[in-house]
Parts: sequence; structure tokens; C-alpha cells
Amino acid sequence: MSAPRTRERHGRPARSDGPRRPKREERREGRARAAIEPPGAGIWLVVACAALLLLAPAAENRFWGVNGFRSLGWDMRAPLLLAAAAAVLLVRARARWVAAALGVLAALVIAFPLRERIHFLGDTQVRLRAMAIFTADMISVTMSEWSTRLHANPLDVLVDFLAPIGISRMGTSLVAAVSTVSLALALIYMAGVWRIAGRLAVAAEARVALCAAMLVSGTLLAFAGYAESAGLLLAAGAWWWAEILAPLDRPRQAVRAAGAWLIMALGHRLALVMLLPVAWRALGPPHVGDRPGVRRLYLGLSLAALLAALGAMQLGAGGRQLGMDVSDMMRSLSGVLRAVPVSDYLNTLALVAPLAWLAPWLAGPAGLAAFVRRPGVGVLLLGALVSLPVLWIVPANGSGLGAHRDWDLASLEGLTLTLTAAALLATLPAPRLRGALIAALPILVLVAGGWLLVNASDRAALLRARALAEKPPELIEPHAAALHDWIGQRAMDLGEPGYAAPEFERSFELNRNPRRALLATEAWARAGDLARARAMLARAQAAGPLSPSVAESARRLAELIAGMARDSTAGVAPTAPAGR
Repeated sequence: MSAPRTRERHGRPARSDGPRRPKREERREGRARAAIEPPGAGIWLVVACAALLLLAPAAENRFWGVNGFRSLGWDMRAPLLLAAAAAVLLVRARARWVAAALGVLAALVIAFPLRERIHFLGDTQVRLRAMAIFTADMISVTMSEWSTRLHANPLDVLVDFLAPIGISRMGTSLVAAVSTVSLALALIYMAGVWRIAGRLAVAAEARVALCAAMLVSGTLLAFAGYAESAGLLLAAGAWWWAEILAPLDRPRQAVRAAGAWLIMALGHRLALVMLLPVAWRALGPPHVGDRPGVRRLYLGLSLAALLAALGAMQLGAGGRQLGMDVSDMMRSLSGVLRAVPVSDYLNTLALVAPLAWLAPWLAGPAGLAAFVRRPGVGVLLLGALVSLPVLWIVPANGSGLGAHRDWDLASLEGLTLTLTAAALLATLPAPRLRGALIAALPILVLVAGGWLLVNASDRAALLRARALAEKPPELIEPHAAALHDWIGQRAMDLGEPGYAAPEFERSFELNRNPRRALLATEAWARAGDLARARAMLARAQAAGPLSPSVAESARRLAELIAGMARDSTAGVAPTAPAGR
């Protein structure tokens, strides 16, 4: 770099702090900083990944994480290809304002035009219905009951449930309100990832591109008007990683690191999985700049944060739900291989952490060797390892939806794997790093863009929902029941009760929940088939003891059917021929 010089004053040359360097040397150094070194043999994996993304069959369950491009029409494919090609220009971006401007623009586009349309994934349909009921004061339910129904932690209820409701009461729709919250969370998440890129000590000229590589994955859908907790988990998780990767050199840093984990835990129960990395950071090998006294303080504060998080969970539904989660996982262990096919596992990893697939090959053996010698990588590796079983076991729960629909349960693991991959790439010399990022960024854009665009398209998303219901591999019964229930709800929303009724009936046959039989009862009644409505009502009542709320719903449906029968008779009588 050139020696610092002061500004000239009054037309006289300012004094220099040292001899001026020859312009030829400065130009040579500038070219070295801008040099690009090809990624070597890793380019063949990039080519293979590109071929998979461009050729994977559409609406095919074994490729759901990577076939977004092929599931779209050319009206969406062409802009996606253009964006993938333009992504390589990020390796020339250095200014912070460029990164900030691109981040805000991307967050706006994702949260509003590319919002998730049909609420097929996760519990988004359930949450939006709950918000609508709460807003309309249709039923009297306490906040604790809402927390239980939504399986939500306290901060999740506040940010992802009450905040959209509050925004909607200002005069906007619930959908727009959810997108507004998504936008805010996306900006917080992007700022956290930018901070992490700084913690990795990456070369300044590559920071924008590496930050983009960490951001661009399927997890961006969590900020696409997605009425679930994944966006909050990612935003909190990014800042937690940014704090524990920093040196524990001051008491203030210990407070920030422990507080960041507490915020993450108040937002989602998956934060408990990261207790092992928390313990490792406090008791394992120190990072450069750590001070023993501050590490001990961090350990004490982390224990206090754990107690506070568990206490908050007990006050809401988190404690009960955590027990249910553990019970479900223990029951599902024997059937995990059947519940989650290997193809689902691979698709999930490809979707939420595509950079983790590419980075080892792009870094090469020398880069891997430098990475494992780098101080502080142990906490990243441990975080990635402890979350991997969750990726497999949790979607297999009987209360889950399967890997495709419960993809967002892998978002924290995706973030951790991505940060680990970025730390690996950050060990490369700047020319080699730029070459690796030029190869990787188009692939990452195709993965993330395909997933975003598919779920922003009613037609493409519905085709994937239908494929999940009809094509192999077959879902286990609880997951299939939830899927048919969703299809029935979707049909009712579109005013097609005749199409919805058999879907609800099928859902009840797979999982004998009286509520689903009552949904089928209402759908048959509204479709005009009162005989089948009565039959389904009888099946619901015979399914077992009904809770007071379900019994009340059954009573109202019986009145509805009786009223419709009277109306039908009254409507036919006047048109009957005389003498009959």
C-alpha cells in the first residue's frame, strides 16, 4: 500500500511520512490485489452442480431441493440465469455502501414480490389462520394457548405473531404485515452476516463477495413473507455467531455473547442444540485475544442465560413443547430411515448449505490443511456436527411434516455449515479466494433463486404439493395426513368444498383426529352432499371422547346440516306439481 500523505495546502506540496513509492510498483501491487486464480480441480464439481440444477426433473420428490430452475417457466428462468451470471461481478465490489444498497434491495424484493404464496411449507398456513382469528376476535384464546398451538417461544410470539397483527391493525393486510416483519428480520440477518465476515478476517477486497456467498442459499426463503420462526432464528443465530467468534477480551464481550444466545433461545428451542458450542467456547481452547477471567465470566453468564431461557419456556408453551419434541424424537428413532429418505436429507443440505458442498473442493488440500490449523475453528465444527442429527430426526417426528415441508428446521444448521465453509474459504490467498467465489456464486444464486421463485409461483408450488401427495417416495401416515389436510384447506380457501371434502376424509383416515373428520363434515355439507356430511359427523363422534371445544364444533355442524336439510326441503316444495 502507498505511504500516507497529507493534503496539500496553499499550493505547496505537503510533507510525506515517507518516500513516495514508484507508480509502477503501485500498479503492480494493484494488479496483484485484483488477480484471480482459477479454483483448480474443484471446477469440475461446480460444473456437475450446474448440470444438476439445470437438468433436475421438475416436480420430482427426489430432487425437491435442487429442481427449482426446472420447475419454472422461461419467464422466470431467464431472469434467474441473468442474476446468476451477474453475481460474479460482486468479486469486484469493495465499498460498504455497495454491500448495504444491494442488501436492502435484495431484502425488499424477497420480502414482497417474491413472498411465499400458497403457505404450503412449515406451519405458515396455521399461523396465518391464527393471526386472522386473533385479529377478528372470533374466539377467546389466551396468549399461553396461542403459544401452545403455535409451538412458539416467547420472542417468537412477540415478533412473528403479535408484531404482524399490530402492523395489520394500522390498515394493511396480514400478508403485507408478515412481509414487513420479514424485511426487518432480513436486514438484521444481513448485518449479522456482514459482521461475521469481518470476524473471519477475510481480505477487504473479497469481503462483499464472501458475504454474498454466505447469504445466498435457500434459507433466504425465511424472509420471503414467511409466517414462521425461521427468519427470527436466522437473525438471532447470525448475531450469536458474530459474538462468540469475537475474542473474549472484555467483560462487555462476555455479556454480549451470553445475551445473544439468550435472545436466540427466547426465539426458538433449537438454540438448546448450540449449548455444546457455548460450553466449548467457555472451556475449550481459547481464541486469539481471549482473557481467562472474561471466559470464566462468560461461562457464568451463559449458565444464567440458560436458566432464564428455561424459565421463560415454562411460563409459555416452550417447556411443554420441548418435552413433546423429545418424546416424539425418541419414538421416531426406530423409524427415521423410513420417515426421512436419504434423498430428503441430501436435498435439505443442498438447499440450506450449498456453500458447504462446494467449499472443500474449491479450497483444495492446501486450503483444508490451513483451515484445520486456524485458531478458533473448533467451535464452528462442533456447532455443525451437533446439529446434523436434528436435520434427520426432527422432520421424522409424528408431529412433523417431513423434510420438504419442514425444511426450515434445518435453517440454523444451514447457517452454521455455511459459516464453517466461509471460514475455510477465508484462509485462501486473495486471488484464489476470488477465483473460488467466481465459480461458486452462480451456483448459489441458482439454488436460492430457484427455491424462492418456485414458492413465489402459485402454479409451480401447487404442482410440487400434488407431487408430494402422489409420487414416490411415499410419506409416512402422519405426514401424509397433514399434507391432505393442507390440500383440503387450500381447496376451501378457493371455494371448492367438493374437492376439499375427500382430502379431509383421507386425512382423517390416516390420522384419526376428530377435528379432521369435522372439517370433512363441513366440506361435504357445503358441497351439498348432506348424506356424506352426516356420515362423517358420526365418524367424528365415534373417534373417541371429544374435548369441549370439538364437541361444541360437532354440535354446530349438526345444526348446520339440519338447517340445510330444511332449506332444501323448503326450496323444492313450491316447485312440485299439483296433486303430489
